[in-house]
Amino acid sequence: MPTKPIKPGLANGLRLLAVSQLQIQAARSVALDTSALGVMAIDAALAAIIIGTRGAYDLWIAALVLLGLSLGVAVRTLLRPGADQNGPSVTEMLDARACDDDETIEGNMLTDLAGDVQINGQALARKDPLIAWAVALLVLGVVIELAGLQ
Repeated sequence: MPTKPIKPGLANGLRLLAVSQLQIQAARSVALDTSALGVMAIDAALAAIIIGTRGAYDLWIAALVLLGLSLGVAVRTLLRPGADQNGPSVTEMLDARACDDDETIEGNMLTDLAGDVQINGQALARKDPLIAWAVALLVLGVVIELAGLQ
């Protein structure tokens, strides 16, 4: 942490920026989890349709395998931790006033917020490719199923 003091205006701006970034990350995390649930629902519905209407062609097995893989990757996406760091506790900040001055508390709060933004960013970076793979496998399964119908 730098030893140079942070001016109140800059500290307030940094705090607002960090809070908005944490809110965006939390919303992105919820969107990724919702997308994974949607992929899982589509996988299950398409698997039921494929099993119910399987014909004389052999591609339905490949389509079903791809849908199963897509479902597995979507479940893995849900099991990964999301953006659950949301900044320091207000009660901790108020309790810290008994030991530290306001400038120290402000610096610690900004450091905590910056750390939480970084942790959330890393968690989301691990989730993003998984949902992309789940959707890609889903689409490939549908394409193979459609190719088998022809």
